[in-house]
This record gives sequence, C-alpha cells and structure tokens, in this order.
Amino acid sequence: MEGKDKTNPQQPEAWELLLSIGDKEMKYIKFVPSVAGSLVMGEFPLGDDTLRSLEDAVYDKPELLEEHRRVRVIVHSRHFVLLPQETADDDCRMLAQQAFPGDGGDAAVCTLPLNGVKIAWLMPRGLQAFLGRTFNYPEVYHRLTPLCEYFKGLNGGDSLSRMFLHLQEGEMDLVIYRDGKLQCANSYPFDDGQDAAYYVLNAWRTHGLDQLTDELQLIGDASMLGAMTPVLREYVKYVMPAVYPAAAMRLGRDAMQAPLELILQALCE
Repeated sequence: MEGKDKTNPQQPEAWELLLSIGDKEMKYIKFVPSVAGSLVMGEFPLGDDTLRSLEDAVYDKPELLEEHRRVRVIVHSRHFVLLPQETADDDCRMLAQQAFPGDGGDAAVCTLPLNGVKIAWLMPRGLQAFLGRTFNYPEVYHRLTPLCEYFKGLNGGDSLSRMFLHLQEGEMDLVIYRDGKLQCANSYPFDDGQDAAYYVLNAWRTHGLDQLTDELQLIGDASMLGAMTPVLREYVKYVMPAVYPAAAMRLGRDAMQAPLELILQALCE
C-alpha cells in the first residue's frame, strides 16, 4: 500500500486547518502549505451555548473532521492574564482562575516567545476536552497570541513607543510597546467609531504615549479604519497603516478577507 502524499491537495492529510472560536461565530481556513492559492475559508454562527453549537457546526461539516496535516485553534476570551514566560504553566492556570473566580471555565496557557510572556486564559467549560477528542493533537492559542507576535516583529527592538490597533466589526485589539517591550495587550467590544476612538485615546494617555513622537499603527477593516484615521490624527501626529504580511497573498486571493489572527497563525511555523 502506497504511503500518503502530504503535499497532494487531493488528500486530506495535505491540508492544514485553523479555527477561530468566538462568542458568536466560528471561522476557519484550510490550505495546503506547498500549494499557492489553495486557501479556502468558511464560518458558522454560534448560539448562547457555545460548546453545543460548536459541536453541531463541526459535526455538520465533514471536511473539518478529516485527518489534517496540522490543526490549530484560536480561542477568543476576554478573561486572560499576561505573565512572565518563566511562570510555570500550572501556576499560570491557577492565576487565571483566581483573576476571574466567577467564570467557571477551563484554564489554558500558551507562550509568546518573541514577547517573552505567556497568556493564561479561561475558555468555556468542556471546550478543551471537545477539541482534544475531535482533532488530532490540536494546538490551542489565545486570540491575541498571533497578533502580539506579529506586532513584535513590526515593532523591532528600537526605543520608540508604538500602539498597534487591529479593528474589525464590533471588536478592537490594542497592543502597546515601550522601549521594545510589550506593555499592554487587550481587546474591547465597541458599537461605533466614536467608542473605538475613545478606547484608543484613553489607552494612549493611560500608558503615557507621546502625541508628538510615538506611533499609532492601524490594521484591519479598511472602511472602519478609513473613518477613524482622521479622528485619531487630530490627537496623535504619527498615525499610519501597519504592514500586512506579504506572504499571506501566497495562501490565496481571499486571504485579506479572512480573520487576521488566522492568517498570522497560518504563517507561523
């Protein structure tokens, strides 16, 4: 019997699968690393019972259950803490549970090696077990992981302070670096551009960024960023687009329509 060719897009084992699990929807991308333009993507709404509706969505989509080359899962959670990288994983989980005692979810932890930190977070109870029994050794990450690692690369090691803003419908991510080190990473829901601008400028002041010398780099939904940029430039001198990873274009022409965190994680080895 011939062995499986993990570069042949006709075989499921050639594909990598990445899921992004949020409060209201699950999005996914699939691609063959060796085949340019192979990206496919999809999404499903999730109900109030996140775990049950996720199970239904996954089991109703047979192509998600195939034996993939690699499976990575990104989980959205606003209940998280950033900790030094040397903190033991068990301690990280304990600290996350202590920080949010009323959550009752499963604790998880992942490492951000470029930033020298770990993220410990809470996900819906039972989700971690479901992922483990449904997929073959899935790698599970907090949603801010690929964003922070990518922005660290853009920030470089200089002493200039920068805020990176990732904006998408209903949610924004703020990542701040001072003296080349991660200072803050957080996500906020928002209803309109005025709310989003308020969060950005409040975080700018709270973390002591300079309106005349420090940078605010933007990435995400083009229409929302287009509307917000003139407002932000009234208060911050250097407001500019963040560089979108050119390597993403090799995945497929629809890469820019996929969630940024999935694309960035797909580009990580």
